[in-house]
Amino acid sequence: MNPIRLAVIGAGTIGRQHMQLVMAEPGCQLVSVCDADPAQASVAARYGVAFYQDLQEMLCHQALEGVIIATPTEEHTSVGRICAARGLHMLVEKPIAATLEQGVQLLQTASANDAKVLVGHHRRHNPVVQKAQAIVQSGELGKLTAVSVLWTLLKPADYFEVAWHRQPGGGPVMTNLVHDIDNLRFICGEIRSLYAITSSATRGLPVEDAACIALEFESGALGTLVLADATPAPWSYELTSGENPIYPQTKENCYFFCGTRGALAFPQLRLWRYPETQVSGWHQPLACHDLPVIRADPLAAQLAHFCRVIRAEESPLVDGWDGLRTLAAALAVRESARLRKPIAPQPLPGRGEPMPPL
Repeated sequence: MNPIRLAVIGAGTIGRQHMQLVMAEPGCQLVSVCDADPAQASVAARYGVAFYQDLQEMLCHQALEGVIIATPTEEHTSVGRICAARGLHMLVEKPIAATLEQGVQLLQTASANDAKVLVGHHRRHNPVVQKAQAIVQSGELGKLTAVSVLWTLLKPADYFEVAWHRQPGGGPVMTNLVHDIDNLRFICGEIRSLYAITSSATRGLPVEDAACIALEFESGALGTLVLADATPAPWSYELTSGENPIYPQTKENCYFFCGTRGALAFPQLRLWRYPETQVSGWHQPLACHDLPVIRADPLAAQLAHFCRVIRAEESPLVDGWDGLRTLAAALAVRESARLRKPIAPQPLPGRGEPMPPL
């Protein structure tokens, strides 16, 4: 079986990470790199592949089967539509687009050209996330009643030397919390409505440094999300999951799922409930045990999955419309904070249908 021929578009931090993964994955081959910045030619040279500043030129000169789009979010739609018009399958980094309208345009172009879209919400490929989803959806916790999420850590000062990190839309809601929103949709189901309050009082920048979000799921369960990126604290997915070695792991938990028969602390996967032979109630001692799971790199798993999607062996775990629904929920957080009132995520059309007015 010949390896899938891939190009990476965007040679920033996440783009370079994708390049490393493609080089290590036997099911695919890194053919070329595209980035508007000529200084990134050295990255392509490091891997011994062709470098292009112009996307159209690359697509004219390289025989590709798929592309990984790791450009800034605002460029996802324009880049993706050019690739989709050539029938190229795409792994698009999260969020899928800057706006819902742009996301729909990208997906309609992809559909018209039989181009498959996989959105880079890579955490769904993490065995720990998949185990939590299986536990919640199987009813092992009983009926889900509530979930609480903490995303609290300290971003260093040099993080904000990057200009777009200080600009509206570059804050932790769209950059970081969108991952947690996707996790909650995957594990708990769709979000019916939310109410968000954000603040930039700590740093005084145009982007938020704290947020508090109340959630109502379609199942009837309620949830809270607390975000703060200006505090030395150990409770965030990045610091607790051990998923990315650049973050020191704290072995704490950051998600708490509460049901009528038990509760689950994540990502340590500690299950709490009363023994079946015991009367239940707050005067009785709870039993707990840690659930086993074989851990793996979700970005590597996502890439292997993308290759199977291109070969038509699997359907995308996070297809374009699924990724668009996560974007709708993240945008609803910003809109609710702006309006200071509860709102529902924007309803989305079916495939091929026109976008309703916002």
